Amino acid sequence: MEYLLKVLSVVVWSAIKYIVGIGMAIGFGFNQIEILVYTVGGGMLGVVFYLYLWALILNIYYRYYPKKNKPIKFSKYKRKLVKFIRKYEVWGIALITPIILTPPVGTILAATIEHNKWRIKLIMLASFCFWTLIILGFKLLLKIDFEKLF
Repeated sequence: MEYLLKVLSVVVWSAIKYIVGIGMAIGFGFNQIEILVYTVGGGMLGVVFYLYLWALILNIYYRYYPKKNKPIKFSKYKRKLVKFIRKYEVWGIALITPIILTPPVGTILAATIEHNKWRIKLIMLASFCFWTLIILGFKLLLKIDFEKLF
């Protein structure tokens, strides 16, 4: 039962804040395959949940508040965000989602510029796998024993 609670907490944290989920999985002493499966699985569970929840929220919102054409005011932050999105598109958002952003924010940003949900899921899956393998590679390369730290 304790093992199941650890797995569940890693999956839930990976769906909410990916880097915390990886840290918990390493701290709990899971092996590399378990860390990869639980964190990437949790992250993808979050992506799927937030992707379809966002579509539902937009449908309900536009039913009561139809779109209106109004002028957009651009600040420096908005200009930088638009420049980043135009340059890197979904790949850039997916690359920074696990480490800098959270899966909910990254998924919603990706859904605003890409309407193909399967493409978003595949790119996010690649990003989650990439970052998990990078972190596990550093753990093995530096021979850090995180289990003894906790």
